[in-house]
Amino acid sequence: MTKTVALKNLVDRFERDLTNYISSSSTYQETEIRVEYIDPFFELLGWDMSNKNGLKKSIRDVLREESQKVESSTKKPDYTFRVSALRKFFVEAKRPSVDIRSSAESSLQVRRYGFTAGLPVSILTNFRTFRVYDTRLEPKASDSPDVGLIISFEYDEYLEKFSILEKIFSRENVSLGSIENEFSVSPTGQIPANELFLERINIWRVKLAQDLYARYPNLELSELSDISQKVINRIIFIRMCEDRGIEGEETLRKAIQSKNYIEIKTLFKRLDDRYNTGLFDVDKDRLQDKYELDTGVFSNIVDEVYAPHSPYSFSILDAEFLGQVYEYFLAKQLYINEETSAIELKDKPAYEHREVIATPQPLVSEVARRAIERRVKKVSKLTMDALSKIKVFDIAVGSGRFLLSAFDQLVENAIEIKKADGEAGLYKVSENDYKLDFKVKADLMKNSLFGVDIDYNAVEVARFSLMTKLLEDERLETLPLGRKILPNLDVNIVHGNTVVDSDFRSNDQSVVIQTCPLDKVKAGLPQSFDIVVGNPPYVKTEEMLNENSEEFNYFKSKYSMAYKQFDKYFIFMEVALGLLSSDGVIGLIIPNKWMTIESGKIIRKSLASKGLVKEIVNFGSEQIFEGKSIYVCLLILDNHKNNSVFISSPTYVEFLSKPQELGFSIPTSLLELMGGNSWVLPSNNSEAKILSKISKNTIPLSEIASVKNGIQTSANDVFLIEDYTEIGDFVEFKHDETIWQIEKEITKPYINDSSKVISYNLVKSDALMIFPYTLSSNGMPKIIELAVLKRDYPKAFKYFEANKTRLSKRSVSPPSINGVYYAYGRHQALEAVFTTPKIVYSVNQKGNKYAYDIEGAAYASGGTAGEVAIFNSKNGYKLEFILALLNQRPIEFFSRKRGSPFRGGFFARGSSVVSEIPVPNLDLVSNKEHIKIHSSVVSTVQDLISINEEIKNSSGRKLENLLNNKRDKVLLIESIFCKLWGLDINPADIQLPSE
Repeated sequence: MTKTVALKNLVDRFERDLTNYISSSSTYQETEIRVEYIDPFFELLGWDMSNKNGLKKSIRDVLREESQKVESSTKKPDYTFRVSALRKFFVEAKRPSVDIRSSAESSLQVRRYGFTAGLPVSILTNFRTFRVYDTRLEPKASDSPDVGLIISFEYDEYLEKFSILEKIFSRENVSLGSIENEFSVSPTGQIPANELFLERINIWRVKLAQDLYARYPNLELSELSDISQKVINRIIFIRMCEDRGIEGEETLRKAIQSKNYIEIKTLFKRLDDRYNTGLFDVDKDRLQDKYELDTGVFSNIVDEVYAPHSPYSFSILDAEFLGQVYEYFLAKQLYINEETSAIELKDKPAYEHREVIATPQPLVSEVARRAIERRVKKVSKLTMDALSKIKVFDIAVGSGRFLLSAFDQLVENAIEIKKADGEAGLYKVSENDYKLDFKVKADLMKNSLFGVDIDYNAVEVARFSLMTKLLEDERLETLPLGRKILPNLDVNIVHGNTVVDSDFRSNDQSVVIQTCPLDKVKAGLPQSFDIVVGNPPYVKTEEMLNENSEEFNYFKSKYSMAYKQFDKYFIFMEVALGLLSSDGVIGLIIPNKWMTIESGKIIRKSLASKGLVKEIVNFGSEQIFEGKSIYVCLLILDNHKNNSVFISSPTYVEFLSKPQELGFSIPTSLLELMGGNSWVLPSNNSEAKILSKISKNTIPLSEIASVKNGIQTSANDVFLIEDYTEIGDFVEFKHDETIWQIEKEITKPYINDSSKVISYNLVKSDALMIFPYTLSSNGMPKIIELAVLKRDYPKAFKYFEANKTRLSKRSVSPPSINGVYYAYGRHQALEAVFTTPKIVYSVNQKGNKYAYDIEGAAYASGGTAGEVAIFNSKNGYKLEFILALLNQRPIEFFSRKRGSPFRGGFFARGSSVVSEIPVPNLDLVSNKEHIKIHSSVVSTVQDLISINEEIKNSSGRKLENLLNNKRDKVLLIESIFCKLWGLDINPADIQLPSE
């Protein structure tokens, strides 16, 4: 039966019984419309409505909420539609007798669901009518049913309009990003749900702290912060329990009606007795015996978490949502404004110079899934006893989102075990849908989940997140009776520094407090873990030195991976490896540059030699963290010798569509061969073939030529002359609104505009650099002494004197001597920059930026910007041959894979990258064929350079002939290299990263 015929039959059947369905006395229920019409309708859109594929709950297309009524409305949406565990939209169903076109209650309900979950759209339908709402708009109780309405169809329009719905909501198109593409433009003034929620709780924490501080001025800021956070957590926890039917309706609101603080304390004590979570630990709670909250302040906050003031559905506001909110929350701390004595918020020291971006949930979920799945497969017979012995550790727990995802995976495994064995502790919700008994879940969480964080507030948040996760799918009738039903996680989630042990020493107690060393044994943590997961902090060497130099020195003395300009996540990787059990698995989200940068050499060598790498998902230059130039990968390590490694380089959209795709398999021996050298890894057969061909029988470029970075003056505003006029032996220019003249002899040609650095073109300097050095007979630079400068270059001396204050403020290495203040900031490359001939290339580029210099122009060093030069070729190789090699598309492919990605498709290839470029290993002394090939390439490049010089001054048919000749020369060089490599594919067909 075709899709059109099936849809027509569905519509016709509905129309035949329409009168009965919509009658005010109709007994036709919501459950019936879902089974008979809504399910088949979405099946026609390609959704697996009944889980016919038998997928685990975590990766099912559709999650159903069985009818659970509280008062007059269902507390969760009827359907959650997902792609690979990522929520895409909700569908809320109503019976046909409800006219959803005029039901403000129904539209508000579905909009609150979608808004709370941060979804762009959600659907309200009774099959009679199909309405799509923009759920990015904050819902308000006064809204009409048409606020946020995007699409509205009646059942008799389905045949005509089905193609529209299919384009947006079919399973296939949703997986390809149809919803994001269709609804990408945000309405004016729209605030993402989690940002709005964060804004609210930050206001609450300030209000609570201000009230406590006004009445208890002796309270320390840390106490104010901890108390206010705990109160907010309690409010959210209670509201979540209410909306899930675990606590009675408006339990919290009723407790404050009398405005008597005793009622609030009584409620907290009852909840502590019932749940046993540290959230309501009345024995340690000074709000029970020492301090009181102002009931007016507390009451106002409580009002904001109920309709009509709250746009949220607290049954939808799950642990993952809260985790993302709290990741931002943790970046701020309270402080007292000395001028106003008001409590305010500011960045915590660790976040002052770093923007906080929450890790995308799909990455968190997939890392946890892969790590746990790999570890579970190693168990010969997976029983509940074996599962409960698996220990999961988050090395920087934060808000706890990795542990939340790990817990989902453990629960799913437990369900499969109990389904197979028929053990107690499992109950069936519906066909193909089972849930784990609460007690079994609680024991699993207590036995298996562990984490550490240096931020005390993060520890509190993580514990809170785990408690909310445990209650997520529960209702009053599924929870055990009696007292103390939740596990105490105080010894599971610990406050301390994962990477600093108790052997840390400092004479400054404030440094010890800041560093927060942790004795893991005394803290009660297991000595090893089966699974280590997390997204460790990314902190550069300079930042670590500025924030805590003693901790930095500790890293250097203790950890082998603290190599050169290391990042803090290197240390977390080493500690994770040290905590791993013999069969353990590590799953991390980290920057991908560790695979190529010099400071990652020790990591690469260690992982390669032990064969620990199992999976790498490399997102290349794609910005996964919105607005941040952080380029990441997922890394799965398996603590035994692996024979193969899975490599994938998907776009983020591709990853979201098929997150479980393992990618391309390469032998572990390939990594062993690379060792500590940069890892340039293929992600498919085509890439493997290219890399294999161009790397066979080669030598690194560094063996046949010198590769040097440029000069660094640390004051180009003084030394660089862009616009000037030559007047005899002098150069005239303007600086700081003053006209200056200096001796031309003390200047050198300089490349200022990188756009003029073009392949197969001669370098043309476009500026001058004042060069207060002399070059000795061996080419080494020497600073001109002050007296000599004054005598031989009086005009330059006068200019330097006028800029002495500016120049003296720089950091100069090596330090200046004998009163010389005009040395360059760094001594590097001074002997090399004026060399001729040389190849000059732009570091950050997309290719075609390799020029030839016979002028002797200087160039700047800029890390991931500026220029680099290649000169002093040897072993018979000519620079022209190297220039041709650099401009080949397969080598550009290698450079991009090896280099660092940047926005806009640019890739940085600094001196370390180019030094590793594979050069065909030619015998240019005795092999006549090699000599002939080399000579042919060199002469063709020389012709190309001459042609490009002619092109600049040609037009008409002469220009056309020159361009044709140039094309032929380029193709000739290309064919020579392809033959040399044995490459049987057209280089133009090579897919470059980011293209």
